[in-house]
Amino acid sequence: MPSLGRKRRAEPEAEEEDEVSPEPATQRRRRTAQHQHESDDDDTGYGNDNGDSNSNMEQMVKKLVRLALACEYSRQPIRRQTIRDKVLGSAGRQFKLVLDQAQLQLRNVFGMEMVELPEKEKATVAQKRAAKSQSQSQNKTAQSYTLVSLLPAPFHDPAILSPPSIPTQATEAQYTSLYTLLISLISLSNNELADTKIERYLRHLGLEDHTPISGYPKTELLLKRMEKEGYLVKVRESAGGQGEEDVNWMVGPRGKVEVGEQGVRGLW
Repeated sequence: MPSLGRKRRAEPEAEEEDEVSPEPATQRRRRTAQHQHESDDDDTGYGNDNGDSNSNMEQMVKKLVRLALACEYSRQPIRRQTIRDKVLGSAGRQFKLVLDQAQLQLRNVFGMEMVELPEKEKATVAQKRAAKSQSQSQNKTAQSYTLVSLLPAPFHDPAILSPPSIPTQATEAQYTSLYTLLISLISLSNNELADTKIERYLRHLGLEDHTPISGYPKTELLLKRMEKEGYLVKVRESAGGQGEEDVNWMVGPRGKVEVGEQGVRGLW
């Protein structure tokens, strides 16, 4: 009988303990550990969007650097719209930040930087009228870029900085010398040279119809390539009736940046 009394007194104590903590001990420990883990996340900064944001920024910077190098390899302009489409996507407002970070990578790693390409000059009467009719109050932003070398002048020696080897160094050297020569002739003619004079110069060089450039046996094809890559601009303008027109050549945006006045002086 005394032992039964002891059991009756123990049962209320167990009920009282259950009222204080209705969950099993294992669940209580699990909840405590989870709460501590969330507190640690808040204190250390993990679990927020900062890590993802930094990762996205790094990826966009890398994409822009690769895009710039690829465009330079193919001698194509780095267009602002292409950067928005292929690099930024929905993060268009971060254009300047991504551009600045990419410029740092290009300067520190490759010794190059992106510079703005000038717009094509308004050569014909119609183009000049259209330019005047546009509002002058609008802020113009750069629409395309190209890469330029930041290496000091002594490193521009062909023995150090050789021409690209694709298709061959000899072919690239010939092509570079030809467009540099034509750009110089146009620049020394007040940045505009008649097509008939270009033909005369090419005739003196033995390039009236054929060229030594691999893949461009015809001079006409080579000049079209120079137009496409922005070294030269061919301007056609009506010269009265009966379908007559004046044809002139001007220096293109890439020619102004890559060769420029300094390249012209160096040639002569």
